[in-house]
Amino acid sequence: MFIPRTHPMSLACLAGPFLKRILLGGLCALLWPLSTQAADACHGSRDLVVVGHMDDDLLFMNPDLSSSIQAGACMQVLYLTASERKGGLEYMYRREQGVRSAYAFMAGRVNEWQQARLMVGSASITQFTLRSRPGIQLSHLRLQDPWLGPGWGSLTPLSRAESVPGQTVQTLDSPRQTLNREQLVQTLAALIRLYQPTSVRYLDDTNPVPYTQLCWRCTGHGHPDHIASARLVREAMLAAPGNYAQIGYVDYPIQEQARNLTLNEIHSKTEIFRRYAWHDQHACKGPAVCQEPAGPAAEWVQRSYYTSRADYPASLLSDSNGKLYFFASGEQNDAINQWDVHAQRWISLGGRTPEALSAFHYTDGSPGLFARDATGQVWFSRSPDENDWLAWQKIPGPRMLHTPMVSRRDSQAVAMGTDGLFYWSSARQPDYGWGAWTALPALEHAAYPATVSLDRQGRPHIFASNLQGQLFQTYQQSDLTWQDWQTIPAPPSSGGLASILNAQGHIELYLRDRQSQQLQRLIQGSQQSWTRPQNLGLQYVGTPALSLDEKDHVVVAVQKTPGGAIVLLDQGQEREVDKQSASAPALYRLNGTLYLATRPIGPEQRYRLLERRHGQWVQVALTQPPPPGGGQSFSEAPAFITQPYVQP
Repeated sequence: MFIPRTHPMSLACLAGPFLKRILLGGLCALLWPLSTQAADACHGSRDLVVVGHMDDDLLFMNPDLSSSIQAGACMQVLYLTASERKGGLEYMYRREQGVRSAYAFMAGRVNEWQQARLMVGSASITQFTLRSRPGIQLSHLRLQDPWLGPGWGSLTPLSRAESVPGQTVQTLDSPRQTLNREQLVQTLAALIRLYQPTSVRYLDDTNPVPYTQLCWRCTGHGHPDHIASARLVREAMLAAPGNYAQIGYVDYPIQEQARNLTLNEIHSKTEIFRRYAWHDQHACKGPAVCQEPAGPAAEWVQRSYYTSRADYPASLLSDSNGKLYFFASGEQNDAINQWDVHAQRWISLGGRTPEALSAFHYTDGSPGLFARDATGQVWFSRSPDENDWLAWQKIPGPRMLHTPMVSRRDSQAVAMGTDGLFYWSSARQPDYGWGAWTALPALEHAAYPATVSLDRQGRPHIFASNLQGQLFQTYQQSDLTWQDWQTIPAPPSSGGLASILNAQGHIELYLRDRQSQQLQRLIQGSQQSWTRPQNLGLQYVGTPALSLDEKDHVVVAVQKTPGGAIVLLDQGQEREVDKQSASAPALYRLNGTLYLATRPIGPEQRYRLLERRHGQWVQVALTQPPPPGGGQSFSEAPAFITQPYVQP
């Protein structure tokens, strides 16, 4: 049920105890307040979810949504279309009742909501707030949603407005609104700025099939509204950048992939969807006679997969016996995968992650891995023996916006939390666990990621920049507290931070100059003194890969442009190693030999391993794609080892 408030809010609107007025472009919006108190009420996490239809979130984004809600996160869901399917306003209202029932069930609260009308950007939106937990809000733009033709193979109003220049889409309810593509993007960007999310969740924008060639249950095909909504969100995020995770979800094609949810997750996802389906007359006629999820929905509730941009980098690492491996998050299976260079095979290590992983060494030389799940929890695992990995364990403390940056040989990690603070952790001895995240001093307007290196005395130094591009450092003092952030004289940067301890015992820091986009290098003298920035004259994207070479000189590998060449910078000499690469490079030195790994461009997730011999780069391996299955919840992953995957 809900308590209606049908009049539109004016500039003189008064907010209740859990609502706040926010002015944007002369319009008044009601959103969960963005104060420190609100952040505490959200347990540091604010999810913004944007989908085309009511039920897209329940079928394709769970169990992540329910996990976030159960962890205390706030959630703002925006449904772009009315989802009326020729059923008019009455059917739209029933589906809206269904999603409210599902979210109340996820929150474990009474299904009572407060209704309001608000303006965001160019659009008037209907919003429902869960009365007993006002951090959960469901908003509806209510764009008309018929097929503009006989059905599949036709455009919808949303997909037409997204793809055809000059076209518009109208809302179904009153007051009637007409919006073009630019206004839709502006509205989504305004919502991002207002809500200040810690994560933005959307559907799959990467589906290559043209809207008018999509068909129902065809292999690899999605829905035009799903794809259009995701493409609008992606553009809005470019217009409203910030410190938030970006997580895309595959829709219909997950039915073609291996089941990757546990029985508990499937049961929970099923019961949540049923709370919605009881109100959807096309799904079932009520609780007593409801067979949902049925048909393809029965497949969807058993799976959840993330979109990838086919650009995941590899991480190179050796085990304690000096055997080389590399690791990669699966672009198809979402799992953590290990490639055995000598046996030429993949082994899936479980887990389910939407982003790249980090690899590191423990002090005894054994390899370890970091991965982040889609709710922000960071997990680690260790291999005590060859091909043997321990069950994933969670680092206690706050949730993180990204996989931690790690000092590969020193078991030190840094990451930005959802509260905007940087956190540090290190491996413990002798149990090889990781300590709870320790908050570093606050850095105003911080940008992520940061980088960490140990100095010659073994003290960790952390380097970061703010949104204005200023460069800062902090280090751990003798009493184990952290020095306040100190500025480092350098031109404004646009990220691309990386650091390494050179053979002379000095930290070298690399960054991207904001104006020229070129690689800059600073070398630490004393604890807080630095050389003047040296422009190395090389434009690049992403983060540099650093290593010591065969003669202990620092060598740098960068990618010049997205999908472009990999260039190596060694003792001032620039050399192109690969003309094209889908990923950033990875560097690693093992037994005096330098290795480099990249992902070739193409739909298959393969990796190319190069070895430098007498100054020449030689390909020593080209992997098969990782296995199509093997991903699963970190918390329910078994102790390893699983059977290795053999490419058929």
